[in-house]
Amino acid sequence: MIKKFFTELSRVLAMHDIETAPPERNALPVLLNGQSACHVEPSGDMCIFPDDLRSPEAAELYHKVAPFSKEVREYLTAIERAPLLKATALDEDFRLLAEFNGAVFAGRKTEYGYMFATWRRDYEGTGVLSGEYYLDGYAAAKADFAIRSGLIEKQRLFSNAQLLDIYQSINDTFDAGYDLTQADQKNLIGIQNQIEDLLPDVREQIASLQQINIEAAQEQSM
Repeated sequence: MIKKFFTELSRVLAMHDIETAPPERNALPVLLNGQSACHVEPSGDMCIFPDDLRSPEAAELYHKVAPFSKEVREYLTAIERAPLLKATALDEDFRLLAEFNGAVFAGRKTEYGYMFATWRRDYEGTGVLSGEYYLDGYAAAKADFAIRSGLIEKQRLFSNAQLLDIYQSINDTFDAGYDLTQADQKNLIGIQNQIEDLLPDVREQIASLQQINIEAAQEQSM
């Protein structure tokens, strides 16, 4: 399980342009400009070795990696422990992660990554239908299952685009220099921290959107 976890986490981090090195001292090194900035333990917890980098950039990377590590550990453990999904006319072997109120949540490893899916049970309860599939989309599939099963109302969930708008709106509020109380500032920073936990690359996404807007404005002025 440890080797599988480090391999999968390295793959996921590489998708987000985060470099890792081969495991050492029973931990996975996470690199910043080729140097070790932090490590991930087999449990999924983050740690810092005495010879790891100490800098604001290294600290930011530490907090960026943590949500990925937690998520990968969670779904690998869930899939490893889950039974096979029993459903007629289903071609692939999925592991049943959860089932409630007629909704089904399952996952499996593929050659391209981990596939997660949600379905509704058919009338007889032996098959599944209306499938939604998420390649490397564990969080999205989990949220979809929560909605389809009725565990949570759809209106209580924000899309990634909405979270980006909220995060940027808070930035705009701070930049505008409004006379905020310490309690207001703390609450807004807390909201941004929660969004960063959900979207570890939120700052990069906002920077990319801002660059696109700048380029679009420049083209219009030409």
